[in-house]
Amino acid sequence: MYPQLHDENKLLLVDRFAQDYLPATHVSPEYLHLVIPYAGLYYEQDVDYDILSQHIPLGPFSLWLHDIFTRKDIVLCPYSPFHLWALHFMYEDSLRTSFQTDDFILDEMECNLFNLYAEMHKVPMPAGKKILSFHINILPGALKQLVQRYPPLYYLTNKHLENVSGIINQRPYKINAVCNMLIQNILTCKYIEEQAHCYLYRCCVDLFLNFAQQDAANPEPLLLSNATSAKLFNNIFSYLVEHPHLAHSVAELANMFNMHGARLAHGFRQYFSMGITPFIKMNRMMMIYNRMMQKSFTLSMIAEATGYRNAQEMVKEVEEYYDCDVQVLRRGM
Repeated sequence: MYPQLHDENKLLLVDRFAQDYLPATHVSPEYLHLVIPYAGLYYEQDVDYDILSQHIPLGPFSLWLHDIFTRKDIVLCPYSPFHLWALHFMYEDSLRTSFQTDDFILDEMECNLFNLYAEMHKVPMPAGKKILSFHINILPGALKQLVQRYPPLYYLTNKHLENVSGIINQRPYKINAVCNMLIQNILTCKYIEEQAHCYLYRCCVDLFLNFAQQDAANPEPLLLSNATSAKLFNNIFSYLVEHPHLAHSVAELANMFNMHGARLAHGFRQYFSMGITPFIKMNRMMMIYNRMMQKSFTLSMIAEATGYRNAQEMVKEVEEYYDCDVQVLRRGM
C-alpha cells in the first residue's frame, strides 16, 4: 500500500488511508511526556532515528504531529497517499525539502500551506537534529464546504493550484503569537473523547483562519514595524492572554495603552493576523471552555467571573463557538 524504503531513507506518511495505532506501551519512556491523550500513536526507533507520530481525526481535519530525532544522517521521505492540503508549522529546527519545481527551506517557526499530490519528497536530515513537524491536513473539497460557516476561508479556496505538489502561499509566514498559542494549547490538551474533539476542532479552524488572514494581507507592508511598536503590541497581547475573563472594548484598551483606537485595531491585526475583538472572544471562549470542563466550577460561577448576565447566555455563546452541547460535555467529566 505504501512505498518500501531502505537504508538511510525513512518513510514519513503525511496521512494514511486507514489508521492502525499503537498502544502507548510501545513508545519509549523518554517520549511519553509528549503524548496527547486523545491522539492515536505511531512510533518507530532504529539505530538511525526515533519518530513519534500522533494523529487526531477532527471531522474534515486530520491533525498530525511528528517528533523526529536523528542519530545518523537520514533522508526523510514524506509521502501523501492521496491529494490533500497540509497547513504546516515547523518547530525546533530547519530543514530543506525538494519538490519537482524547486527546493525549499522549512524554517523553524514558519508556516506554509502545501498542495500535496500522491507522491514522495525528500528531506535530508543530518545527525543530531530534533524537529517537531505539526500539520493539519484537509481535502480541498472539504475546505470549500467550511466556507459557509467560516467565510474568511474563501480566500484560500480561491487559490490557483499547480498540477504538481508545492507551496500554495507565495512566501512563508512566521508562526505568530496567536498561532503559537493555539498550537501550545493543542500540544498540552489533556481532554479525551468529545471534550477533546470540540476543543481541538475549533483550534484547527482558528489556525486556518489566521493563516488565511496572513495570506490575504500579503504583501501589505507592516506599517508599525519598529521595535517600540512591536514591544507595545506584544504587551497588549500578553495583557489580553493574562486577563481572558475581561471582555474589553477596543476603546477601553486604547485608553489603557494610550493610543488611538484605529491604530490599536490596525496594528493588532498586522502583528497577529487577527482582529483584536475576535481575539478577545477566542481567548475568552478558551478560558471558559477550560473552566467548564472542571468539576470545581459551576456554570453560574464561571458566568459571574466572566461578566455574563447569566449562565444561559454564556452557555449559548460557548455552544455556538465550539459547536458543542455543554451539558453533554460536563456529564463526561
